[in-house]
Amino acid sequence: MPPEAWAALTSSMPTIVVALIAGVAGIAVAILNRGGARENALIDQLQEQVETALKRAAATDARLDASLRRERIRDDYIHTLRDHIDQGKKPPSPPWPEGLTN
Repeated sequence: MPPEAWAALTSSMPTIVVALIAGVAGIAVAILNRGGARENALIDQLQEQVETALKRAAATDARLDASLRRERIRDDYIHTLRDHIDQGKKPPSPPWPEGLTN
């Protein structure tokens, strides 16, 4: 190789090396970002599932609380009716409690 060509090649070597490093870094960043996008999508999906599960759990808790409230009202009414009968009172029976008629 003639000395002039060698001098031109060696003087442009840092530029070529920097360009190669930049290219490899760009490819690495693209690969990492693509993997990150998949991970972020999975995280978003899991967060949505957790939010849905929490809403369903809250709704279930509300239904359970309402059921327990009705059960207490019903038990109190049963005791009231039995007390009415035990005291020998005649009909009509005590009125239905508010929580059982709605």
